[in-house]
Amino acid sequence: MVGFMAALALWYLVKDPLPEPSMESSSARSSDKETTSKKNERKSKVKLGKKPDSTDKPKTERSAEPASQQQKVVDIDLDKAITNTIAKLGIPQNYFKRRKSGNQISFSIPIDKTQMDLTYANMIFKGDLERQGAVLVKGSDSSGKQVLLFRSRKKPQEYLITLFYDSKLYEKKSNPRTIAIVIDDFGAISGDLLDGFLELDPSISFAIFPDEPHSVETMQRAKAQGRTSLIHIPMEPIGYPSVNPGKNALLVQYDQAQIERILNRAISKLPDCEGINNHMGSLATTDETLMQTVMTTLKKHDKFFLDSRTSNVSVGYSIAQKAHLRSFRNDLFLDSPNISQSNLDAKLTQILELSATKSNIIAITHCHNKEKLDYLKRFIAKLKAAGFTLVPLTEIGKYKVPEIL
Repeated sequence: MVGFMAALALWYLVKDPLPEPSMESSSARSSDKETTSKKNERKSKVKLGKKPDSTDKPKTERSAEPASQQQKVVDIDLDKAITNTIAKLGIPQNYFKRRKSGNQISFSIPIDKTQMDLTYANMIFKGDLERQGAVLVKGSDSSGKQVLLFRSRKKPQEYLITLFYDSKLYEKKSNPRTIAIVIDDFGAISGDLLDGFLELDPSISFAIFPDEPHSVETMQRAKAQGRTSLIHIPMEPIGYPSVNPGKNALLVQYDQAQIERILNRAISKLPDCEGINNHMGSLATTDETLMQTVMTTLKKHDKFFLDSRTSNVSVGYSIAQKAHLRSFRNDLFLDSPNISQSNLDAKLTQILELSATKSNIIAITHCHNKEKLDYLKRFIAKLKAAGFTLVPLTEIGKYKVPEIL
């Protein structure tokens, strides 16, 4: 009986085997086999020198452009970043050498020691190339030479940059780059902080509020140093009166007599100041009538005008030019929006870019605290390392009559 039952159980197992895998898992394995088979088929075609069929291309392919052409675009971008930085640093195109060997492109770049520090040039190249997606592999520093090795993120391409001193090469090149710095808001500070600013290069100009407790003292001490000073005239900003420009500001609602009275009073209080610039004034400097009265008054006193350019649509500079008044125009604020290291680097880059088209640059900063003084000292050191010379405001941007008024 036991043997009969065992035989019966065995018969049921043979008759009804275990369930087969589901259609989904079977289909997945079948698809995997098919994919592997197609990959092997494409590999065999490549080995035999045959082109894969168009049906073998992945459906997710975004570009029919050959990979070699796509990589060439990356080459051009990084080459362009390097040559743009070379131009930004004022190095003539025929001074540097470019060579390609295998997967490495080498640049030999001479630096004029009398105009620029190698470390500064190194910093500019590193920042520009990393923004373009290059990766710094390594760098080395030896006497009179620094080497940087970068690679592309997208392909096995390397860029070797060698910076070295060669002042003799630049003996025949005359391309001086100058910058005039104006420090705003003097008159309220005194003591050690004022002393610290007065210890700066005397080429730096001071803009002084006319109605602060230390205004006259600052003007007198600046004059004793032979330093150029300006009257920092408050003018109406957009958002007035919520935004307060300070004491005795020029407002667009004032008539000619009121504007003249405020300017005449300020000039009489600070007679040794050679010109004026606007404090705030994002609205006032866009008002032609107000600005024409300002220029007429300044011309009577033989004072110049510096447009601080607190508005992109200021008409101050153009009206001063039309009035045949000696005039200047600010290019950038050094300490705006803050005095962080990243802002310092960004402003230095901006100045270098401006210097490619302008030989003379004007910049404004402020004197509110010791942190701003320390920031300015670091800034000046970087500017000199980049080959800039500090000059008084009155030595650059001389008045030129526009060709078309």
